[in-house]
Amino acid sequence: MKDLAIELQNRPGALAEMGEALGRAGVSIEGGGAWVADGQGIAHFLFTDGEAARRALEAANIRVLAVRDVLVQSLDQSRPGQLGEISRQMADAGVNIEVLYSDHDHQLLLVVDDVVKGRAISEAWMQMQSITRVKEHIYSVEICWTGNDGKGTESYKSYRRDHVIQSEGRPEIPGSSDPAFRGDPARYNPEELMVASLSACHMLWYLHLCAVNHISVLEYRDTPSGVLRENADGSGDFVRVLLNPEVKLSGDSNRSKALALHSAAHPFCFIARSVKFPVEVAPRLITEEN
Repeated sequence: MKDLAIELQNRPGALAEMGEALGRAGVSIEGGGAWVADGQGIAHFLFTDGEAARRALEAANIRVLAVRDVLVQSLDQSRPGQLGEISRQMADAGVNIEVLYSDHDHQLLLVVDDVVKGRAISEAWMQMQSITRVKEHIYSVEICWTGNDGKGTESYKSYRRDHVIQSEGRPEIPGSSDPAFRGDPARYNPEELMVASLSACHMLWYLHLCAVNHISVLEYRDTPSGVLRENADGSGDFVRVLLNPEVKLSGDSNRSKALALHSAAHPFCFIARSVKFPVEVAPRLITEEN
C-alpha cells in the first residue's frame, strides 16, 4: 500500500479530473482525503499500486508530490484512546506522524518520517492489541529483616540493614541498604534492584520483539546505571536511568530493524511505564562475523 501526495488546483472540477484519470486507468482509491490549505489544494490518497496511480495522474498532467509507504493499524472501534496510545508511542520513540487518515476498512493509516522505526513500533503495538487487555497479575514476595543484633532499632547505629527477599521454591536474595546509608556492600540494595528491574524488563521485551520479527539475537548484556538525587531532608528521587544494551546479532539479521526494535520495546516495559523518571536507552549492535 502506498500514500500519494497529490497537488490539486483550487478550482471547481480539479478533484473530478483526478478521479476520472484514475478511473480510466482502472486504479481504485483505498482511502484518504483532500483539502485546501493557504489557497492550495492537496490530497493524500491510498493505493494498492502506487506506481500505477502515479502514472495515471501524471498522464493527466496532475502533479504527484510523493509516493510513500504507509503504516496500517487495525483499531478496536469499541475502545476509546487508541489514537492517543499509538501516537504517544511514536512520539516517545522520536517518530513524527506527518499524515493520518483511515481507509475503507476503518483502519488507521499513518505516514511517518522514519518508516523503519515507525513500522517496528506499529507492529509491536498491533501484536499487543491481540492480547486481552483486561488482565491483572499479582506478584507477592516476602521481605524478612535479619539485622537485629540484640538491641533492635534502639539507635541509628544499633542495627544492621540486612534483609532477605524470598519466595517459596526460589533462592533467597540477600538485601541491605546502600553502603552510604550503613548498608552491607556485599548485598543488593533496593536502588540496584530498581535499575536491574528496568534493564531486565527492557531486555525481555526486546528479545520477544526480535523473535517475532525474525531477528536472531545471539548475546545480550547490559550495564545500566541510575542517578538518585538525595534531598536535604533525607528523602531522595531517581532522576534518570540509562540502559546500555549491547546486542550480538547473527550475520543475516536486519541491523536497522534490530535497532528500531529497542524503541519499540521501550514503551511496553511494565516497569519503565510505572516510574516517573526518564529511562533512556543507548543500544549498541554487534553482528556475528561469518
